Amino acid sequence: MNPLNQQERSQPGDTGAPAPVSQSFPLWGATATVTVTEPDRLGIAREAVDHVIADIDAACDAYRGDCDLARVHAAAGRPVQVGATFHALLWTALHAAEVTGGRADPLVRAPRGAWRSIMIDEPPGSVRLPAGATLDLWPTAKPFAVDRAAELAAGEARCGVLFSLDQKVSVAGPPPAGGWRIRITEDRREARRGDDPLGRDILLRAPCGLATCGLSALERPASGGVARLVDRLAGRQPRGPWRTVSVTADSCVDAGTACTAALAYGHEAADWLQSMGLGARLVHEDGWVLTVGNWPAAPSPA
Repeated sequence: MNPLNQQERSQPGDTGAPAPVSQSFPLWGATATVTVTEPDRLGIAREAVDHVIADIDAACDAYRGDCDLARVHAAAGRPVQVGATFHALLWTALHAAEVTGGRADPLVRAPRGAWRSIMIDEPPGSVRLPAGATLDLWPTAKPFAVDRAAELAAGEARCGVLFSLDQKVSVAGPPPAGGWRIRITEDRREARRGDDPLGRDILLRAPCGLATCGLSALERPASGGVARLVDRLAGRQPRGPWRTVSVTADSCVDAGTACTAALAYGHEAADWLQSMGLGARLVHEDGWVLTVGNWPAAPSPA
């Protein structure tokens, strides 16, 4: 998913407002992009995004031995004092597990339902995992970071902000004239060549989140993530027919959680998404596309 209007400038006959501008940079094995509606506030927005990234790294960066997640794992079932960001990340992961009936389970190498035995704030400010369990926060930590970065950047820069990372998008603040134009891509390699037959443009006009995920090799992050989670569910139910799912929701966290659950629900995904009141676009293994609920409209032809 890419914001198409980044780095554009106003054209004759438009409203006269400056077009959004953006800055891209590598982040967590992918490319992040921050886009603002006011060009002179891009630096302020980027500083806010960097602050969020530093907080997430301190909470759960797998390459940092001093992060909260590493200390929680090293405690081997004993309570550990953690910071506010780790608390928020863990609550987010547990909420995702709850609303998906355990399909978005944050625990690895643990019995089904063991996530319910994670202890928080006993004693206050602490976290304790079941002995021997490993916590994987990244399936929800990335969309959490996208939401928080967009919200903080919009507040600090006092303008509309779009932040995207690894097929996840969050928009906050007032949108540009006509809305944020986003391209949903099926194959990122084809999209980079400008040849993605299943790619589609949509418009986002209000603060919200958008996520796309799939089970192809292109979607398998090095740490496992969505593909690992769905693979773990394979023993409980057969893999479904959808190779890619895109969802819009009030937040990127909600959209990403719904994507993961939809892949796990398989043949029942469309009914589940409809029951949750979410807009979604599902691409079948055979290439045909199904839209569900209030999926955003495509831009009008120029």
